[in-house]
Amino acid sequence: MTSRPDGIVLVHGGMHGAWCWELVQPLLDLPSVAVDLPGRGRRPLDTEPVTLARCVAAVLEDADAAGFDRFVLVGHSMGGLTLTATAAQAPDRVTSLVYVAALTPPVGMSTNRLFFGDEAPVIDDPAGVQPLASREAARALFAGDLDDAAFDAMYARCVPEPIGLFLATVPHYDSQIPAITVRCTRDGAVPEALATMLAAQLTPTRHHEIDADHDVMLSQPGALADIINEVGRHA
Repeated sequence: MTSRPDGIVLVHGGMHGAWCWELVQPLLDLPSVAVDLPGRGRRPLDTEPVTLARCVAAVLEDADAAGFDRFVLVGHSMGGLTLTATAAQAPDRVTSLVYVAALTPPVGMSTNRLFFGDEAPVIDDPAGVQPLASREAARALFAGDLDDAAFDAMYARCVPEPIGLFLATVPHYDSQIPAITVRCTRDGAVPEALATMLAAQLTPTRHHEIDADHDVMLSQPGALADIINEVGRHA
């Protein structure tokens, strides 16, 4: 790369919003912006399907507003789809990709197909939302290592996930952009075998592990910030 990144752009995953990065941002060395993808926070759900194109537009809009010409792009969970799509659309602006406990289906595959294979359910309304996971399911999938108060605060801010993103297919992107993966060793949402398979098709330049459940940015913000800061220094 010819120049250092101007900042760090943080992309949340399913049911979450920009708020999930609040503990990480103060620990970052570079300026940062956390994006609300369409369907939550500053970009509430409307009548149009939430597509990867709209998610990429949100990332670039917030990067522009923050004054970031080139940036490290960090994504958690389903935010991994937006990372790859942004790298495909604006490869000259992304210095590195950091996939945190991320779902990154192979090129041309949807998350719906990744999860369910040939048994993937037919989705009739791409503008709809997936019902919010129950407290019990959210605890098991995301937050087994959060105390009760932290879990309650997290769950109170969760929102139903737009169905459109489950239908989105991942585009090809410039594999010359360094990809860094972070696997959570106690991840209830992305088991080790799946995480290993997904990381392999990214050909990551570096791989990290953190002893945490899926919502590592809430349970281990310091450990995650250390990895992101290292990426920023070497981008």
